[in-house]
Amino acid sequence: MVSRDQGVLTVVGDAVIDHIYRTDRLPAEGGTAHGRFEEHFGGKGLNRAVAAARLGLRVRLISAVGGDVAGRRIIRYLNRQGIDTDLVKTVDGESTPVVAVIIASSGATGIISDSDDAVRLSRDDLRTAAARSALTSADAVLLTFEPPIAVIDQALGVIRRGRTRPRLLVQATPSTNSPQYISKYFGRIDYLIGTRRELAELVAEPARPPHPSVADFDIDVAPQLLAQGVGSVCAVERFECSVRSAALNLDVPRSFAAVLADSPGSYAAFSAAFAYRLVTAGRPADRADFEWATAAMAATQSFGDVSGAMPPVSEIDRIARLPARSDNQE
Repeated sequence: MVSRDQGVLTVVGDAVIDHIYRTDRLPAEGGTAHGRFEEHFGGKGLNRAVAAARLGLRVRLISAVGGDVAGRRIIRYLNRQGIDTDLVKTVDGESTPVVAVIIASSGATGIISDSDDAVRLSRDDLRTAAARSALTSADAVLLTFEPPIAVIDQALGVIRRGRTRPRLLVQATPSTNSPQYISKYFGRIDYLIGTRRELAELVAEPARPPHPSVADFDIDVAPQLLAQGVGSVCAVERFECSVRSAALNLDVPRSFAAVLADSPGSYAAFSAAFAYRLVTAGRPADRADFEWATAAMAATQSFGDVSGAMPPVSEIDRIARLPARSDNQE
């Protein structure tokens, strides 16, 4: 058992059932791929909550599940992980959402999400005294873009109006097509995390490259987000991390331990590990914190059970001690 006296993290995001299809390659339109099927607990909120709990943080999850067998299984699983589920809403008479995740042998993924809005958080769920307290009294809040945009707006508004100031980490995933509703809160976001493409979709149209490169990130995307008040912009993908802020201009290469092209659990591991370092250090992040969170990505090279692959502190420490990969080593 881990000690859960390191601090409190509140996570806002989905808890679902993942249907994992492991294939030799992602199928093209009209094509066929060979593989096998597995079922696991998932959701960006659930995965990040589990990852943070395994590192020793006290974690609250704000989410919603159906009033079916799958929903009850998720609640039991979260409780076994030591996660506070008091703010996980159960919607009676509805089925827990299912997400199909197709994972190729390289680690590349394709996702088909459930478009049924019956089992979702609402603004009213975040207006309760318990929800407001969870968002304003935590040491840190980790918010994903899985809930409806109105819920994201409500959560950010509650945090902005709170008397205390938890560290706010926003993972811009999945991509949103309504950035105008949240840009007014950019000045409250301490760390904005996402792939270069997810981050590019948050900037104004003229500066929004369709397939952003590292140069696009440095010239257009990060400067505009920083100019709008974001504390630090973190581009995370393919087991690498680039950070731009007033204090840091940092590029952390992939670890020698990273053997896949990508992994569906790597982003959850990064966010949870980074939140852990922020909460336990009690200061703004420095280079070592980003390097440690990047090492956490390489510790989660799973083809299926994402939440089950989330690493303990000892495994991240081991990978963080490995020699850094130089630019000419692939």
